Amino acid sequence: MPRKYSIEVIPTPPRHTPIGKFEIERGADCINCGRCAIVCIYEVHKRQEEDLRSMAEPVEYRCKGCFSCIQECPRATLTIREGTDYSRLGDSYWTPEIINTNWYQAETGKIPVSGAGYRGPFSGEGFDSMWTDMSEIVRPTRDGIHGREYISTVVEIGRKLPAIKFDSHGEIVSHIPPTLNVPLPIIFDTLPFGAAKHFDPTFLKFDENVYGAMAKAASDLGTFMIVNAGDGFKSEGHRGQSSHIIPHISDLTSHSFDADWIKACKMVELEYEEDVLSVVNEVKTLNPGSIISVRVPFGDNVEGIVEELTYAGIEVIHLYVDRNGKAVNQTRKKRLLIKDMTQKVHGHLVDLKIRDDVTLIVSGGIAMAEHVAKAIICGADLTAIDLPLLFALECRYCKDCQEDLACPVELKDVNPEWGAQRIINLIGAWRNQLIEILGAMGLREVRRLRGEVGRAIFLEDIEKDTFDKVFARRVSYDAND
Repeated sequence: MPRKYSIEVIPTPPRHTPIGKFEIERGADCINCGRCAIVCIYEVHKRQEEDLRSMAEPVEYRCKGCFSCIQECPRATLTIREGTDYSRLGDSYWTPEIINTNWYQAETGKIPVSGAGYRGPFSGEGFDSMWTDMSEIVRPTRDGIHGREYISTVVEIGRKLPAIKFDSHGEIVSHIPPTLNVPLPIIFDTLPFGAAKHFDPTFLKFDENVYGAMAKAASDLGTFMIVNAGDGFKSEGHRGQSSHIIPHISDLTSHSFDADWIKACKMVELEYEEDVLSVVNEVKTLNPGSIISVRVPFGDNVEGIVEELTYAGIEVIHLYVDRNGKAVNQTRKKRLLIKDMTQKVHGHLVDLKIRDDVTLIVSGGIAMAEHVAKAIICGADLTAIDLPLLFALECRYCKDCQEDLACPVELKDVNPEWGAQRIINLIGAWRNQLIEILGAMGLREVRRLRGEVGRAIFLEDIEKDTFDKVFARRVSYDAND
């Protein structure tokens, strides 16, 4: 029996003090009674290590706003207010809450909770307009974290195994396509900005340390990491981790490949161009056993492109949008959301009866653990994440690196061992949340979740079912009315 997959999380404190949502002030009337430390379950309040008679300064970034300390303070000396720097984090998509939550998970490896409850919107666009079905949550044996039944998060990358044929001697005569098993439906994508986006020798240390942390985390987790083939990453002593590296070749016109690196990798990704199939043949000649992924942007005629590539025998198609989960339909000048486009592509392949002939990876705007489950419900096999990996390394999404300004958290100085554990903690927390979702749905493996739109409630469907009947005009009527 195969050993159950698990992720070892180890609390890994940040190098820099994170920006918390709340600022806490302890007034001069504090009598150091320690009542706040007793009632706070988030360890915001503690006594000083050097003098246990006195209270230490509050660890503000851990505060969840439950106000227990405020209510229990006998002298009403504590004050909590929203931090001035917190609201400046991120943008309208990568909100301060998302960034702060990823920081917490990278530090602790725990599923995040909110002492003041969920205050966000219950509707919105994209993934925010989906709710997952939790109808089986009353079955404790299906709770994958605490229950007795094991829930698998393993997915396969490659063409699904067809019906196997045997000869008269019992030998397999069917062609067995190459596949890769990944223990969770998450791989690491190329980084969206900074020195890692466009390789520059002056930023070599940034690449070495950040990529080193990502590569070690991918290796320890058993997953894969996509790396731009021109980033020089292969020359920095990471060839031993090539089994977990997916080189991404974006310039197909030069046809200049590092043959040794291609031969060492189990999977290669190519940027989509009209003549991509000829390049696929070159890569297959170098490494016949490799799996080829073609990276295709969501947009005009994406269903037709995916259909063509699938019939051509491409094993993996990586569909992507921008980092806010959106693409643009150039014909209609309309924004396309990753949720809707994934459903369309998946449904198109199902209609053609070729869905199992290809693996779909989706990326762009995957910001939280719930987005992984929702993307799979919409039809993806697995997801590729980028920005959350930088958040695990304390990135504040200030984008100063895009302006050639100094990084406020000095990412170039990240210790790869420390960074790898932070990424492992983040993925461990995300996997536990995925298991919780699967357990609440009564599913024992994530592969059964693919395309199961009946496992979710969509805001658009609710509005259509509710308001179309109310506001629809009567299109036919009796002449006597």
